[in-house]
Amino acid sequence: MEVFFRAGGFGPPKEFPAMLGSEYAGTVLAVGEGIKGFCTGDHVATIPGFTSVPGFATEMKGHECAVYGEQAYVPADIVVKMPNDISFIDGVALWMQYSTAWNAMLDTAKLQKGEYVLLTAATSSVAIAAAQIAQSQGAIPIYTTRSRSKVAALKSIGIGHVIVASEQDIAAEVARITDGIGCRVIYDPIAGENINKLLDALVTNGILLIYGVLDLSPALIDPLKGMAKFATIKFSAVFQTLSNPKKRAKVVNFVLRVISEGVLRPVTDKTFSFHDIAEAHRYLESNQHVGKVIVTVD
Repeated sequence: MEVFFRAGGFGPPKEFPAMLGSEYAGTVLAVGEGIKGFCTGDHVATIPGFTSVPGFATEMKGHECAVYGEQAYVPADIVVKMPNDISFIDGVALWMQYSTAWNAMLDTAKLQKGEYVLLTAATSSVAIAAAQIAQSQGAIPIYTTRSRSKVAALKSIGIGHVIVASEQDIAAEVARITDGIGCRVIYDPIAGENINKLLDALVTNGILLIYGVLDLSPALIDPLKGMAKFATIKFSAVFQTLSNPKKRAKVVNFVLRVISEGVLRPVTDKTFSFHDIAEAHRYLESNQHVGKVIVTVD
């Protein structure tokens, strides 16, 4: 998302100077007047309940602030107190991906035991989080990736079914893996011309959740494909959940519980120092990563 912001995906910032960043983990240095529940020295992390681009807070129902810096000034209602046994690297890797995936897998799709879920852009941290949440519910994730070179890495983190979309027919492979059943849930950040291929992999009354636009080309959806499956196509965003205080509390409780139980574990691909943050963006854009890319402040 930060690469997308930086590249002007939401248009230029309405005010300058403009900073980036909405994920941070560290130690509380000071607490604002009237704020309760936090003390200096607490280990905390931010949840993505705000936008880092000036002028977009109203549209995205969030706060205007940013965390690309040695210190961050953030509103208390998007700060989570973290157990001391969770490292800052794991702490910062939790909230965007698991909040986004929880919103889709559990709150929207209500994924059930034994169901198949197709996850595109498999090496993203959100897809990995969605797979872990699916497995925690007894569902079966199927990944798609464009690169065969990433298959081994994906299987090493516990994913049994991986489709190489650049070489294999997605619908045919889904039919083979599911014994002709198909996937009730498909979770996709690509959109574009990919949508019609994904509709072919849905079960009747299935749901296609789109949570990104990596392909910015107009999506020409074949209505006959959708009608034949009685499909639901829905656009999903983490802000649907995090702008709702009750749902946000559910996400926080869920994530802290499953992390403490060892059910979920964030996958970190690579870390960069704060002084190499431009290189971190280049690495993200190269699409080499499998999991989260972290920037540390020394």
